[in-house]
Amino acid sequence: MKILRLLPIAAIACLAVSCQNANNGTLTENSTPTDSLMYYLGQMNAADYLREAARDTVMKDQGQKDVYMNGIRAGLAALKEGNETYNKGYMLGMQMASQMISFSEQMDVKINREAYASSLEKALRADTMPNMGIVQAEFRKVMQNIENAKEEKDKVASQESLSQAAASASLPKINDDLYGKVTNATDSAALTDGEEVNVECQVTKIDGETISLPLPSKGNIGNKRNFPEVVSAALLTLKNGESGEFMTSAHALLGGRAKQMGLEPADALKFTLKASLVPQEENKEEGK
Repeated sequence: MKILRLLPIAAIACLAVSCQNANNGTLTENSTPTDSLMYYLGQMNAADYLREAARDTVMKDQGQKDVYMNGIRAGLAALKEGNETYNKGYMLGMQMASQMISFSEQMDVKINREAYASSLEKALRADTMPNMGIVQAEFRKVMQNIENAKEEKDKVASQESLSQAAASASLPKINDDLYGKVTNATDSAALTDGEEVNVECQVTKIDGETISLPLPSKGNIGNKRNFPEVVSAALLTLKNGESGEFMTSAHALLGGRAKQMGLEPADALKFTLKASLVPQEENKEEGK
């Protein structure tokens, strides 16, 4: 397979031809068709960057734009025309470096890039196919150990942070991942595990910023497909029709989604909750 087939179409165009008459970023009457192609491709890629910069103020900085251009120019100069093997290795190296950075950030571990390169080189020089059954089994085992260590680390850190935040808010402890109290009491019966309830819930950061968390407005207490465990635990402290104020951690509420939502696992989150039993008549209608 040719290396160009592995690249996005925009990158193919950038690497396939070089701008000779449009090196000042403009078009002239002497510009060739390929100059024009490169000019408009540059404009499209600039638009992509500026759209992202509109959502990320750091990217608007001219210094960051210069850093970005340094990366672009380094990439354009990296591949070697007529050396397909080198180009394939270069592309894999770039791909792996990107994945290593992402993995390092997500799992909070240090990555030894040379360990990867040395393993790859040794296997290539041996000229024998690695036993993929053993390799994949060991890979999954090590990966699981890393994930378990990260989970435990996040759990300890989040519970410590939550304890301090809840103490400042004078919220009593319900369990290690949940603090809270009833704010609007009723004389109704307590909610129990498995009951179907209508729920009103609003989640915010400690500073009051609202978190968009798509919780269902109706579901069964204790059903993980309906509510996170800490939400079900909070519901079980309420009676029918009651409201409560609670605090938990991003780790306990969101798990691995915390990072995706721009939160750290140890971030403390507030949530208000109001719940009422779904009338039996409504249950019967839905069951028909």
